[in-house]
Amino acid sequence: MDFHDYLLKQSEPILKEIYQSPFVKGIGFDNLSQQQRDYYVAQDTYYTDMFSHLFDLTTDKLTSRQQADQPQSLDESLAHDALLASPNMLNIPPDDHNLAYLNHMKTAITNGDATNAMLALLPCTESYHFIGKHYLKTTQHNTYLPWLEYYSSPAYQAFTQWSWQVVDAQNPNWQNLASDIKKQYLHTYLTSYQYELSFWEHAAQQ
Repeated sequence: MDFHDYLLKQSEPILKEIYQSPFVKGIGFDNLSQQQRDYYVAQDTYYTDMFSHLFDLTTDKLTSRQQADQPQSLDESLAHDALLASPNMLNIPPDDHNLAYLNHMKTAITNGDATNAMLALLPCTESYHFIGKHYLKTTQHNTYLPWLEYYSSPAYQAFTQWSWQVVDAQNPNWQNLASDIKKQYLHTYLTSYQYELSFWEHAAQQ
């Protein structure tokens, strides 16, 4: 079992909650209000802008080979467009849960090693890919099919797999990690997953 497989086992209960969260089900079953979509796109636009900066800080910690193997960057504005937000989204500021998530990632990246940095970002990357695959064929003529297709696409899958490969290469003998280091890695990773769930829950409450 590679390190990312072990991590996925630990995050499985949270991922199941994400699948069943009302907003994510709303994407899968074509059932979201305009207000929910406006709020989510506003939050995620701010988040992805900051994520891009945090990702750059993370890649600075990687080896030159890992950097060279990174797939081409993706334009997530295409996914945002698929949710058909209204101009009202421009009036919605970043919420506290969003800022807290970003602060968690920034702290993990700036204060930790390359693995800790990758694990702060990984739940976002992989969970969106899993959501796309999970709900891709749930509903015929789904309004939000382009969103699901984006995150289940070969290009996005390649980025997810690259992230896993980096984490695995950094920890080929992860079973032998010192207990405090392993605990820190797991805390960083699962905390990001909890924030992912919170992100969806707040969107559903609008």
